[in-house]
Amino acid sequence: MPSQQARDADPALVVAELVKDYPRPSRGWRSFFLPSWKQGSVRALDGVSFGVRRGSVFGLLGTNGAGKTTLIKICYNLLAPTSGSVTVLGEDPLHHGRRIRARMGMVNSEERSFYWRLSGRRNLEFFAALQDMDRASAARRIAELGELTGIAGYLDAPFSDYSTGMRQKTAVARALLHDPEVLLMDEPTRSLSPDAAYPLQDFIRAELAGGRGKTVLLATQDMDEAERMCDDLALLHRGRLLYLGTLAGLLELGRRELGEGSGLGDIFVELVRRVDAARGGGAA
Repeated sequence: MPSQQARDADPALVVAELVKDYPRPSRGWRSFFLPSWKQGSVRALDGVSFGVRRGSVFGLLGTNGAGKTTLIKICYNLLAPTSGSVTVLGEDPLHHGRRIRARMGMVNSEERSFYWRLSGRRNLEFFAALQDMDRASAARRIAELGELTGIAGYLDAPFSDYSTGMRQKTAVARALLHDPEVLLMDEPTRSLSPDAAYPLQDFIRAELAGGRGKTVLLATQDMDEAERMCDDLALLHRGRLLYLGTLAGLLELGRRELGEGSGLGDIFVELVRRVDAARGGGAA
């Protein structure tokens, strides 16, 4: 197994000067005759750069509209950047999308991609087929993941009968079907109660990253979740980085200024306030 120093020197994921603009159509009848590049744009990401160490949980923090989901989708090759680059396991998803996605898994908080009338097992069998897994291999893998994620006793129940926590665990199992090295997670515990969220967070942190060496890029706006799970952090606000470094380093800096009792949420709110005040943007 490579040393910690070797893993740090060879990050699993690198984002370099990433920019993403979305077109903003002009108002009025003239907008129908203007090409998209003349109608203005909204900048979702503005020169974002960071690296994610192998085998770590890297937190991508920010409120709604900060650019987290856009960045996750670019990393998974669901969106093309306006400029800048992403490298995952040494390759560019934009040019080697199919090959690199075979080494990546993605989890989000949406359940619409599952078939609610089918059982959890049948859902996972369908997604395994999309990964070109044969039936025997898929059956073994689904059984293993059922035990690993704690859904083994519910695999043959209809997905519609699952609790929100069970659905999220099934989403994690789906992402793990092909045993990816890198996991992209977009608010995987959103809308979960603490009794459902905490075991899932512990599983991702202790079992996937700690026990199996998976690299996890976690997009979240839950500061308590980030404190429980993350090694390193990138704080995003309006598409720009407010902080990049370790969780421990940010807490130390923040508590030095705001007091020993300050949590990550307090520190994040203060950073946003200062940046908005400097830009004349008011409250977030």
